[in-house]
Amino acid sequence: MPHERVARAMPRPFTVRPLLAALALACSLPAWALPAPPAPRVPTLAFDDHSVILVWEKPAGHADIKDYRVYANGVLLGSSNANNDQVSPAKPHIDRFYARDAAHFHHRIALHSYTALGLKADTEYRFTVRAVGSDGQESADSPAVVQRTTRVPALFDVTRYGAKGDGTHLDTLAIQQAIDACTPGCKVLLPKGVYKSGALYLKSNMTLEIAEGATLRGSERAEDYPVAGYRQYPYSSTLRPASLINALPRDPGRHQAFENIRIVGKGTLDGNGWKQGKEGAYVASDNAHYARDGILAKAQVEQAVAGGMNVKDAYGQMRSSLITLRNVKNVFYGGFTAVNPAYHGIMNLETENVVLANTTQRTYDANNGDGIEFANSTGAMVFNNVFDTGDDCVNFAAGTGADAVHQPPQQGAWIFNNYFANGHGMVVVGSHTGAWIEGILAEDNVADGTDAGLRMKSTTFMGGGGRDVTFRDSALRDIGRQAFILTLDYNDPNAKIDYRPSAVPGQFRDVRVSDVSVENTRGMAIEVKGGSDSKSYHQGLSFERVQFSGPAGVHIDGLKDSRFEDVVFTGPRSANRWQITRTDGVSYKNIQPSP
Repeated sequence: MPHERVARAMPRPFTVRPLLAALALACSLPAWALPAPPAPRVPTLAFDDHSVILVWEKPAGHADIKDYRVYANGVLLGSSNANNDQVSPAKPHIDRFYARDAAHFHHRIALHSYTALGLKADTEYRFTVRAVGSDGQESADSPAVVQRTTRVPALFDVTRYGAKGDGTHLDTLAIQQAIDACTPGCKVLLPKGVYKSGALYLKSNMTLEIAEGATLRGSERAEDYPVAGYRQYPYSSTLRPASLINALPRDPGRHQAFENIRIVGKGTLDGNGWKQGKEGAYVASDNAHYARDGILAKAQVEQAVAGGMNVKDAYGQMRSSLITLRNVKNVFYGGFTAVNPAYHGIMNLETENVVLANTTQRTYDANNGDGIEFANSTGAMVFNNVFDTGDDCVNFAAGTGADAVHQPPQQGAWIFNNYFANGHGMVVVGSHTGAWIEGILAEDNVADGTDAGLRMKSTTFMGGGGRDVTFRDSALRDIGRQAFILTLDYNDPNAKIDYRPSAVPGQFRDVRVSDVSVENTRGMAIEVKGGSDSKSYHQGLSFERVQFSGPAGVHIDGLKDSRFEDVVFTGPRSANRWQITRTDGVSYKNIQPSP
């Protein structure tokens, strides 16, 4: 290290002049002041023939870092902040959020990704990253990451297979023929146009690109989505219909694994699920009003009811999502806009290594219109996205009831640099928690208008729970219900109880919240609810350096072995901020006002 070389050069005994010289040398070495970013990497499949995406972790002691610069083969490409202005749909919203923060109340997030554009095909690049301080000085280089771009892929244009793209003709067969003809490493392209389609089935080692100006719009007919699509869990009793885009076996009784699937482009995926209401939002319907409000949602529920299913189960089980992938290793979603699903947005079931980057999830206020969900999967990365959803934004699930113990847990996720607008929760654990949800890091995110920030929900009979969850370095404003909620009292009115209840109560534990600012929560700032029996509680909850502005209070019931430190509330409140019952081993330090 440079300071070690200086120390060895000092004569002994040293005098003032050599010491001052050594200090001057130290000041000229910015690597001393700023740590280099550790572990830069290329996310799974986040590269093609002309671009590579890099992400990196923030170094410890990052308070003075204001930006990062990226180098390729020793040549400066640019800075993270400026690059995100070009590629991230979240960045303009984040900038507007902070422009409203005249009092500088909110925590400032850091952007730690870079998309290198205009690269040569089939070429190796050596990337390094340097931190940049407020004085413009750089750190030393990060460890290098080497990535080769792909060859220019074979192109399968769907119009060559008969797709009309006129928004009226049903293009399912033509698009599927292009997918089936696609050779390993190929790209299936939807050029500019509106392509109406029923369920499509992807295969391994391919890219589906919805080009700028192109829309893949779901057919409004229920018969265009095979009812024998998939079962949510191995022990589920209902076969759900296929989604608009699928990586599923076409015979649901057969197991099939997939790998290396990319869904990209600047176009739009439109599920055609609901009518639009005021200002372009989708109608906030329910199982009593789907016939009035729905398009595809109406058709699918009516088809299921005509087949003998009751309305509640038909509504809760028989609507199509936008995308469902199962048993897929290595997935990249990038660039597109997702709108108007009849049910959920993007479903990843028992997947491995899934990345969602630079997309816009605009499903507000479609009923159950989640952004992206991961169930019993390993390795998720979600960054630079806009979430404006009709339900949870980023959701994790892990099975239901006693039989979930035979499934793998949901584990390993990194969620950063996203902007959250409408949605029931930014980061959501549950309500299906049976096999445990664990290892989630959410950092450097901004929310403006969601119902909740960190939302952890389950029931005592669901089993399992969530653990090892970190939510940090983020800014939240105008939260509709609770900024942070951990509850075992969740009820889903559309849920079908087709599982054996767990004998072991669900639980949330080892949850860490730090360095977060929350402005104007209209419900509770923090709400913790254990089960109604004495055996059901949460533990290991930690809040550090969290500040709240506004009248919201705290309600804690059923919490053990937890701590609150440097938690500050400002703003008037007529009642006591802290309502605490059934707690044991909970400590409070530097709390304003104190409990």
